[in-house]
Amino acid sequence: MKTLVTGANGHIGSHVVRACVAAGQSTVAFVRPGSDRRALAGLDVELCEGDLLDEGSVVRAMEGIDTVHHVGAVHRNWVDDEAKMMEPAVQGTRHVLEAAKRAGVRRVVVTSSGATAGFAHDPAQPLTESASNPMAQSLYTRSKYAEEQVALTAAASGQDVVVTNPSGVFGPRDYRLTPATRGLVGLLQGDPAFFALCFTDVRDVARGHVLAAEKAKSGHRYLLTGELLTPPQLRELFGRVTGIRPSVMMPPKFLLKWLAGSAERRARKTGEDASLTRAVVDDFYGRHLAYDSARSRSELGVTYRPADHVVRDAVRWLLFVDALKPKVAAKVRGTLAAAAAPDGDWLR
Repeated sequence: MKTLVTGANGHIGSHVVRACVAAGQSTVAFVRPGSDRRALAGLDVELCEGDLLDEGSVVRAMEGIDTVHHVGAVHRNWVDDEAKMMEPAVQGTRHVLEAAKRAGVRRVVVTSSGATAGFAHDPAQPLTESASNPMAQSLYTRSKYAEEQVALTAAASGQDVVVTNPSGVFGPRDYRLTPATRGLVGLLQGDPAFFALCFTDVRDVARGHVLAAEKAKSGHRYLLTGELLTPPQLRELFGRVTGIRPSVMMPPKFLLKWLAGSAERRARKTGEDASLTRAVVDDFYGRHLAYDSARSRSELGVTYRPADHVVRDAVRWLLFVDALKPKVAAKVRGTLAAAAAPDGDWLR
């Protein structure tokens, strides 16, 4: 089997590439020219340069392909122009699906987000694939929802398309530090815990993609989410694993909106991503990133690492790339002791 992975150098994408290689598949990594490819170092894969918005490059990448994992996306909280996120999500996905159809690709697995299901009001009642979030405010969630609709429309027309919905994805080889990982940094460095979330290892998400390509039902969505922790549970687990216990409190919404506005202004000046936006606050304030992955477990056979393992390995990566303040890093290293050592194949 020959597999194409778009967004192959990103956090999830690079691990999907690794999972495909581990499954014995001949794998083509679709990457943008000049992109950071450290996450693919040492892998026996074919590199194919292109851009999702360049239809010709997408068509060329499909030659001889059996399965596509469409992971490529702009994953940020903030951009200076909405089109920079929406066009790759919508038009880029159309290019992938149309090129795959013309090339006779057997199946396309489209990576969406758990956020397209929405945000739970009660962590004791996590959302399933039956939930939908068409009224999201944040740009990233809106872009993923729009992408997902393109994929599901193609499936309804008869093309073999499956959607995966990961959430709370952490783990090694996150070189850019995705918004989720930067949230983890915040929790270790003083931010309070005030919503429940699933702790999902990126390697389990990647294996879930391979299983989705093999076993999923066309037109179905599959939440790929690990162990769900409430804020008190998160505080306790972080204390045990890292030696740091975040406070558990719900900040006033006006304060979060003020902080988000400041982060947006800073992002506008620097071009960097914002740690928080006012639209994100509107989406999840008083809600939870709580999802039920029973479908992926039962239909696909995906297994998920326990949350303490996910946090430990994510924090080991943060130590490896010097992403924590010195005093925080020293505290975490002291708690992890020998377990803080990096894997031998990690590269800076």
